[in-house]
Amino acid sequence: MKTMATGVLAAALALSAASCGGDDDAVDPLNGADGGGDTGDGLDGGDTVDGGGAVAGPDNVEELVNALYGALAANDAATACALFSPSGVVEFYEGHGMPTCEATVDSIAQDIDDPDAFARPTIELDDPAATEVNEWCGEGISVDIPAGAGDGAVAAFAYSQQADGTWLVTGYNTSSCGG
Repeated sequence: MKTMATGVLAAALALSAASCGGDDDAVDPLNGADGGGDTGDGLDGGDTVDGGGAVAGPDNVEELVNALYGALAANDAATACALFSPSGVVEFYEGHGMPTCEATVDSIAQDIDDPDAFARPTIELDDPAATEVNEWCGEGISVDIPAGAGDGAVAAFAYSQQADGTWLVTGYNTSSCGG
């Protein structure tokens, strides 16, 4: 009986700790609770989920692009959706006519023919010091997915550096360039 009560108490304490918000509860969705190490997923060990669920963005736009395209290829909605600003995520799922970001990621993942190739786009920056770039019409950045990977699955993302120096996806455009 004492063992069962101890187990119930431990589970209740764990649930209570997990439900608290704030930076003290930081958990890295890609590397585990300790947030250690680089897994090659586009985010380094310092990128965490705060109590509100948003990822503290990558330190540069290349890391962000790799993390985003990798998460889309892996159908990892939790990671992909956390890489967006609040307004950017709405543009993303509304641009696809979907009710949520998670549904959009799933839909995109279904249209990817070669997830490994899709997850490794070629990235070219016009100005590495830029704080805002947009794939639409190649405004500061060009992101090329290898032929046959399913490059028609997405349109164009906009990326912005935040006040803390990290980067987030801040926009999404489904119209044709110049249209």
